[in-house]
Amino acid sequence: MAQILVIDDDTSLLQMMSIMLKRAGHTAITASDGREGIKIARNQHPDMVIVDVMMPEMTGYEVCIALRKELVTQDIPLLMLTALSQPEHRGRAEDAGADGFVTKPVTRDDLVKHVDELLRSGARNFPDFSGLPTRGEDQAPAAEVPSPPPGFEAAPAPAVPAAVPAMPAVPAVRAAMPKPATGPLSGLPLVVVLGLGTGTGATTIAVNLSLALIQYGRTCLVDLSHSGGQAATHLRVAPHGTWQNLLTFASGSDKRIIAQALTMDHPSGVALIAAPQAPVADRLSAASLHYVFRALAEGFSRLIVDLPLDMDATSIATLNEANHVVLVLGNDPADLAGVPNMVQTIDALRLPGQLHVVLNHTRPHGISYETAIQTVNAPLAVDIPYEPAQLDSVSSGKPLIMSHPASLFSRTVLHLARFL
Repeated sequence: MAQILVIDDDTSLLQMMSIMLKRAGHTAITASDGREGIKIARNQHPDMVIVDVMMPEMTGYEVCIALRKELVTQDIPLLMLTALSQPEHRGRAEDAGADGFVTKPVTRDDLVKHVDELLRSGARNFPDFSGLPTRGEDQAPAAEVPSPPPGFEAAPAPAVPAAVPAMPAVPAVRAAMPKPATGPLSGLPLVVVLGLGTGTGATTIAVNLSLALIQYGRTCLVDLSHSGGQAATHLRVAPHGTWQNLLTFASGSDKRIIAQALTMDHPSGVALIAAPQAPVADRLSAASLHYVFRALAEGFSRLIVDLPLDMDATSIATLNEANHVVLVLGNDPADLAGVPNMVQTIDALRLPGQLHVVLNHTRPHGISYETAIQTVNAPLAVDIPYEPAQLDSVSSGKPLIMSHPASLFSRTVLHLARFL
């Protein structure tokens, strides 16, 4: 089973915890102070750390902060053990990076319940320790929107205020759905975002991922909805063109056709190929998609596709071009009925790219983490929390990555972006 590090200055408690964990099938490693525990965590990288709050020299809060800050230990799940049960202590534990909180005296059943839960979910709480403030528009420095990629020969974009603050460092994702064993990847920097049902917030994730990935280079968001796509609404831009401009694009085509489809005047610098507002009978063929994506990859470090739920030929061709496929599961219980069939359909495609299932909380209350895992029969890459400011971010045209960069939602999306 799991190897679990327990840090506490009380030797009798260390013995008791070791026995509890051993009876639950785990192996316990013990440390009698914070510094010794951090050293063991660095060298042995246990599956979990349980740390007491009240210790001499170095508190449990300080231990959690140190483990979260170090690259080699920042992805270890952290469980805080303390006799202090007041809400302010729980909040302080969360601020320090703890994923769970158990009050002493702890029973074996309560301990095992928390341990098993964190072993399933992995580390989930990654505070921003940089002290980065949320800046308003009046504090943001001026910057130019990037011009179109070389060879597209579009007119240079005007100077506009930058609105995206520097992205905080985030740890690598701990768990992800295994990649099917198929042929070689396309080599494209292509990330497809697909909702496992209606109302999952897949467009919200796609838009915010586009902004999160800017820290790694220029990004282009492609909304392949059949009509009335919402990506332009989220970014609050008037599209200069749509994917309809690219229906005839093929090998050897003039790249200025791409420029006609690109919208590049969003303050963040992210480029957009929007969906048509009116329904279009034609669809992009597999050959057209192949050349469009390769042409875009010459000028952008990441391509993010917001893919509609319909599994038509265009969708399947896009999925087969992707290096990464983000499958978005919503937390509304009413939308779960068709999810297993959708997952089976995707599995049957034997896609070459890496699959990542994420749980997106579009409402304050809904299905649990455990229910999500049972529904998709696969581990989750990340669990994206509900953010009440989401509606305001859409109406303002400033996605949460821009308007609330320090929120848990934004930090979780940044966490996912690190793995793409």
